[in-house]
Amino acid sequence: MTTDTGSRTSADQQPRTTKPRPNSLGHDLPRVPRRYGQWAGAVLFVVMAVLLAGWSWQQKSDREAVLAIAHPVPAGAVIAKDDLQVVEVAGVHSTINSEDAQTVIGSTAAVGLVEGQILTPDMVTSKPLPGPGERVVGLQLDATRAPSGLVPGDVVVVLAVPPAGDPSSPAELDDPTVLAPQATVASAQMVEGAGTRLALVVPESVAERVTAYVAAGRVALVQSPIGGDG
Repeated sequence: MTTDTGSRTSADQQPRTTKPRPNSLGHDLPRVPRRYGQWAGAVLFVVMAVLLAGWSWQQKSDREAVLAIAHPVPAGAVIAKDDLQVVEVAGVHSTINSEDAQTVIGSTAAVGLVEGQILTPDMVTSKPLPGPGERVVGLQLDATRAPSGLVPGDVVVVLAVPPAGDPSSPAELDDPTVLAPQATVASAQMVEGAGTRLALVVPESVAERVTAYVAAGRVALVQSPIGGDG
């Protein structure tokens, strides 16, 4: 009995060896940097930069040198070399190429031209303005006496109307006097708070009468349909 107890006691006193625990799967694999957002941002930046560079190159390649106005030129004035300047534009149609400047110099402004305006063929003419049998009349009318949005080339009827504040009879208003059955807008400019400033090409036979009515503040315009009534 003594021997058995001693052997058990001796066995119990021996150190127990434990098996090593396996490492977890996470510790066995190498760590991968979690910076996917930064990588995606960098790739997107590169793509956008390439697209922007391509767009800029395309815009630059589409630009062309065209003629523009260096300073205001009134309708009917002869265009001189100093009136012109060369600008580069893209996407503008019906322009005049800078190489064709000689065809513009010496021509007549068909409409009033403003500084920086891109020239188009319909803005200039080889014919003098006003032409034979025509005169240019200047006037400034408020919104009650001239349609808004008039542009050069529009055709209007010039009427004689009572001055502002005049309590005219219905008979006078029912049958207003026609000063010019057909006048062409040579230039039109909106003046803030003051209506529209216009230059009209009218027949020579009525030019003086129209001018007198303009000075008396007794003119109104009616716009004619494009292409006429016929």
